[in-house]
Amino acid sequence: LALHSCTAEAVIHKLKSAMARHGIPESVISDNSPCYASSKFQQFAKSWSFTHTTTSPHYPQSNGLAEKTVQTAKKLLDKAKAEHKDPYLSLLEYRNTPVDNLKSPAQLLMSQRLRSILPAIPKQLEPRVVCQQTVRERREVCQQRQQTYFNRAARPLPQLYPGTPVRFRQQDGSWKPAVITSCADTSRSYNITTDTGQLYRRNRRHLREGRNSIGGEEFIQPTVNSDDSSVVSQPPPVEPPDKDITTPGYTTRYGRVTKPRQVLDL
Repeated sequence: LALHSCTAEAVIHKLKSAMARHGIPESVISDNSPCYASSKFQQFAKSWSFTHTTTSPHYPQSNGLAEKTVQTAKKLLDKAKAEHKDPYLSLLEYRNTPVDNLKSPAQLLMSQRLRSILPAIPKQLEPRVVCQQTVRERREVCQQRQQTYFNRAARPLPQLYPGTPVRFRQQDGSWKPAVITSCADTSRSYNITTDTGQLYRRNRRHLREGRNSIGGEEFIQPTVNSDDSSVVSQPPPVEPPDKDITTPGYTTRYGRVTKPRQVLDL
């Protein structure tokens, strides 16, 4: 479907055309574009009986499947344009190609392979019902494998509560102070309020807890005990270095230990 305008009316018209052909989904996940955040789209979701959920602002990873699909489609169109090929044939072959040891998108949607310019016997084009249970199990295995690799370098961040002072990251990379107002509807998202009264919704990754923070890192002020404030601690005596002990080397930024050269005193 060609979309020549990004207004709410144009997007709703294209979505109605797609839903009238393939059915109304139970839920729709989108970003926070003005066309999706408008009241017209909310009324459209209510009248067509589906749930509309928006991702965290400035966090496209929460809707990674859609972002990856858009990236793949753009690459197909760019390659077809560079080679002066028909872009619709590229889209046809993409929809007819199996993905992740599963069926192709055409088979999952219509239980049938699409005829293309590639040679195929008539038996391969016959409709065959796809077992949804098998597809679901294989997809869960793939998702668990991806989750295992992702969790190797990831850790859960502590939960924040209303009234907690934080700093949130802005688009230019700076950090601005704010206060947690409430938890958002989406997971790992919070509604925050700045000192000027502006309201924002941010992902947990964009928030740093701490009243005193510099550059997004927590700065803890040292505490002094009043009972021990009169006690003056004397530094331990410094012993002269042993001449027989050689000075250790230093470690470079690549992890290599460099030792100083030893010169023989002849």
